[in-house]
Amino acid sequence: MIAIKGRCTPACIRRGFGLLTRGRWVKGILYGILGCAVWVAWLPVQAQPVSYQQQIKPLFDRYCIACHSGWFPQGGLRLDTREHIGEGGRNGAVLFAGEPDKGTLINFMRVVPGRFSIMPPGPAAVDAESFALIQRWIEQGAQ
Repeated sequence: MIAIKGRCTPACIRRGFGLLTRGRWVKGILYGILGCAVWVAWLPVQAQPVSYQQQIKPLFDRYCIACHSGWFPQGGLRLDTREHIGEGGRNGAVLFAGEPDKGTLINFMRVVPGRFSIMPPGPAAVDAESFALIQRWIEQGAQ
């Protein structure tokens, strides 16, 4: 005899019936709700458009403008305005809107374990958060 009129006996608990099963269901539902809440909170951050003027230009000013602006920019590449970025440098286009891995801009900024980033030269690499922001800007069309 396992259950008598809604009551759960020790044999019932060992087999996973009754209240124990309800507790598992409740935990599963709560974990599902928690997972959905985290996903929904993360989604708007990824979906927000990245602003060149407010987010990207300050990063380029901090990391790139010292060498890539003015009359004689290194590599013929000026990064001081969006129009100049679109023109590219001596070796052609540095970014392709919507395809961040295709252009040299993001690939030169990428830090590979065991070596410094190519741009900016030396140990002053672009931090991971800024790199992800630039990458997302290019994915969104570099507008």
